[in-house]
Amino acid sequence: MDILTQGLLGATTFALVKEKHIGKKALLIGGIAGLMPDFDVLLAPIFNEIEFLTVHRSVSHSLLFAVIMSLFLGFVFQRKFGQAHSLKGWVFAFFLAIFSHALLDWFTTYGTKLFSPISGHMFSLNSIHVFEPLYSVILLIGVIALLVKSDDSRYRTTILTLTFTLSTIYLGSTYVSKTHAYYHFKSELAKQELEYERILVSPTPLNSLLWHGIVKSESGYYFATYSILDKRKDIEFQFVASHNKLIPEMEKSRLVKFYLDYTQDFPLIKKDENGKVKVYAIKYGPINYFGVPEFVYPLTFDGVNFSEHSVKVDHSGKERGPVKNYANLFRRIKGI
Repeated sequence: MDILTQGLLGATTFALVKEKHIGKKALLIGGIAGLMPDFDVLLAPIFNEIEFLTVHRSVSHSLLFAVIMSLFLGFVFQRKFGQAHSLKGWVFAFFLAIFSHALLDWFTTYGTKLFSPISGHMFSLNSIHVFEPLYSVILLIGVIALLVKSDDSRYRTTILTLTFTLSTIYLGSTYVSKTHAYYHFKSELAKQELEYERILVSPTPLNSLLWHGIVKSESGYYFATYSILDKRKDIEFQFVASHNKLIPEMEKSRLVKFYLDYTQDFPLIKKDENGKVKVYAIKYGPINYFGVPEFVYPLTFDGVNFSEHSVKVDHSGKERGPVKNYANLFRRIKGI
């Protein structure tokens, strides 16, 4: 999730426990604590770009990290503020602020290694996009209201509780929306008698109404979109072939294996006549919403000798970002 939202969530969860004791300071302390897991970006210069994909959202986003840092910070802050504040209260407040960051990232598509370093499994519910303004606005309004209200206002607890409750309900509603889309995709696949192995449903930017359907088959993928507001009677699936049989050979390369893990078993693999291979992490869905699916940022390498110096991420589509045309995005959200 974006850093603003993570900071707001950290401020809100920390203040739930400590706001009565230290007032508005709880928002600042909680906001910083809520950002701590993303401090792993400071390690980026140490690693190869592809290696860092396996480092980000791993140990710093784990349950173990949250427990250790909560105990350490709880002890430090109790000594600073005095014995009148219980160690248990400080530890619990820090744990909520830090681990809520990882849990929110769990709802996104990137994937979060909640049990790192014991397990490298990437957990992702795929129910909210990393850019989801409504969720962020709920938290922002609540935090601003707490900053404006005086410390002795009797409405502070109500505002705090309401902010956390509404934001959590909205977060849960995104999963309900995604589940509805999943069963709609599944029903359409059965109606059209399309054979497949797995279905991945991913969110689209700025909303929780429009969903990507990414359907894995033996020879490639079917792509489609579905909006909760859809006016279409049928879903149109677009098929894109993939050289999935290359995976065993590709996994012999350390860097390519890292990237394949990052795709979470949804790599779109293209190979040209010169042996150049492009691997797309299609779990985010296409960048367009009409016509033949388009993707950006593939991993590219020489598919003949898999030399490590040839393995890199192609950023040539960077100017387009995650969406090719926002007008088309909003058209599909409305069900057109």
